[in-house]
Amino acid sequence: MRTRVAITILLAACVAGCSVPLRCGPEAAIGHATEPSALDGRLVRCSALDPKVAADDADCKSAWAEARKRILPTPSGK
Repeated sequence: MRTRVAITILLAACVAGCSVPLRCGPEAAIGHATEPSALDGRLVRCSALDPKVAADDADCKSAWAEARKRILPTPSGK
């Protein structure tokens, strides 16, 4: 008898869990930008360059540093 109750509860939980809609769309992303920024354009330009050329390009280095600041949290001790 206890087994039937446990199985019924488990199945009910599975059905309930499957019926809950999940937010997986782009609007669910934190900080999702709807319009491209100037930084996006700079990063696209750098990705189009040859990797060796981009590594020596001052604008690419600056864009990568700015992108890192936006993405990675700053250490709390600094």
